[in-house]
Parts: sequence; C-alpha cells; structure tokens
Amino acid sequence: MIVEKGKIIFALLFFSKVIFGQISTKVDTILCHRTVGWNKIIIEYPTVNRIFVNYAEGALLMTINSMLDTATIVIHCGGGGIMARPLTDSLIREEKTILSEFVLEGQVRIVRGYYIRNGRRKYFREDNYFEARIDFVYKNVEADKLMYYERFFNNVKILRNRQTCTAGAGLQPVPFTAK
Repeated sequence: MIVEKGKIIFALLFFSKVIFGQISTKVDTILCHRTVGWNKIIIEYPTVNRIFVNYAEGALLMTINSMLDTATIVIHCGGGGIMARPLTDSLIREEKTILSEFVLEGQVRIVRGYYIRNGRRKYFREDNYFEARIDFVYKNVEADKLMYYERFFNNVKILRNRQTCTAGAGLQPVPFTAK
C-alpha cells in the first residue's frame, strides 16, 4: 500500500512539472580542448535529454536534444571546419527571420530569430565567442519555453586560462520575448 502511494505521489509530481511548464534542469561543465589551452563551459540545460558528442578536425560538436519540448542546443568549440559560422545556416533549413543581432567589439555576436516549421513559429539563438572559438545555438524552441532557453544562454560561463567570459561580457542581457 505504501509503495502504491509513493508511485502515485511521484507520478503527480512529475506530471505537475510537465503540465505547468516547468523544465527540470541541470548545470554541467564541458571541457573544450584547444591548442592554446583548456576551455571550460558551464551551461544549464534540460535534465531529460539525449546528448550526442562528436570530435572531428580539432573541434568538439555537442548536441543536446530535450526530450520534453523537442528543442535542441548545439555547442561547437575548437578549431577545424566541422561547422562554418553562422551555424544556423547549416542547422536550420527553413527561411529565417532575424529579430535582433548584437555584436560586442567584434568579440561576441548574438543573433535571435525564428522560422516557421509545420505552421508553427520556432525560435533560435546563436552566440559566437570569436576569440574563444566557441559557439552556442538553440533551435526549435516554442514561444512558451523561450524564457528558459534565454536564461540558459544568458548564464553561460566560459573559463579559459583563469579568465571568465559570461554571456554579454558583463553587460545586462537584453530581455527577449516572443512576438
């Protein structure tokens, strides 16, 4: 009897998170090796996911597919020609509408926009950290989950040679909401 009640309580807690739109997340550290040294990326992403990692041509390509909302996060770091910038050109085949583009002193570029897939608006963001040779993309994000993925990317930390670079390089992140 106690086991059944435990199962019911677990099921209710699980479905309440899904129904009310909360995403269970985790914070992870990813090591990117470059010829200059080690880069550590600290990023938050959905807990229920599938992760694919590919090392090729001196670069790391990590894809995190969220199982709850079909969004995808792509992390590309290091040298090599595994992916060309902008990454969204090769990752998104649909015609894109750019909503904002931000460039900070030629060091950081952040592009936000959307595309239409199956009649629905899907949002994306691409962050390029040129000096560190690290890129982040989220794509296939629904409007109701956009605030979560924006928070994930606004809180990314890149550590290299005992220096820290955060999203926006110390600037206040510009709020972004679906239109």
